[in-house]
Amino acid sequence: MTKINRRNFIPAYYQLADDIKRQIEIGKLKDGDMISTEEQLGELYGISRMTVRHGLSLLAEAGLIETIKGKGTFVHPPRLNQFLIDLPSTADRSEQYRYKLLEVKFVRDNNNRYVQELGLAPNAKVILLKRILYKNDIPVAIENKYLSYLRGTPLLEVQLEYADFPEVVAKHQETVPVRNEMIITVDVITPDQAELLQIEPNVPALMIKQVIYSKDDKPLGISHMVCNKDRFQLKATSYPHF
Repeated sequence: MTKINRRNFIPAYYQLADDIKRQIEIGKLKDGDMISTEEQLGELYGISRMTVRHGLSLLAEAGLIETIKGKGTFVHPPRLNQFLIDLPSTADRSEQYRYKLLEVKFVRDNNNRYVQELGLAPNAKVILLKRILYKNDIPVAIENKYLSYLRGTPLLEVQLEYADFPEVVAKHQETVPVRNEMIITVDVITPDQAELLQIEPNVPALMIKQVIYSKDDKPLGISHMVCNKDRFQLKATSYPHF
């Protein structure tokens, strides 16, 4: 078990969910094993039952656990045709990834499709974060994040530059994010994107779009990544029944 780091800007419920997920991955928790109750987990990790409930909801959305009424919550890995995709992260010590923050600004572009997809009122403020992802000091991807602006909820520079997208959304929004939908397509790199990635323009590139939703299916944030096909790779894992 990993203790909750209260100095970490990652929410406690994310840390809880990540720790239980890791126990499932290494086989400490096997298919069919019962998860401790909310009260027990709260005492074990030193967090409230509400925080525990939020963490367990993330695991349920991922298909890693299921609750059977009157019996409890059990480990339930996805079928072999279900994959969990791991995007490169600054927390991955096996690869030398790092982000560089290029700009943060407010936009009120009603014609921007990502602003439209957030479903906000006309001319509502949207925060645009632009970063470059480096691997071994070589640019591999450009990421644009779109978040609805919440007055009185500041984003620290360290969060903007180093945190992964789900963590930024969780820290900035009042509503708990429970689902991350990903769409992967192929498109052609524009001259501006090519300049940032230090490659030739008009070549195929991997496009990764993430939309993070609340419990009531409201989009909380949208991320769009343009990835160099020769320097970027995705890793997907399928969890078998043990």
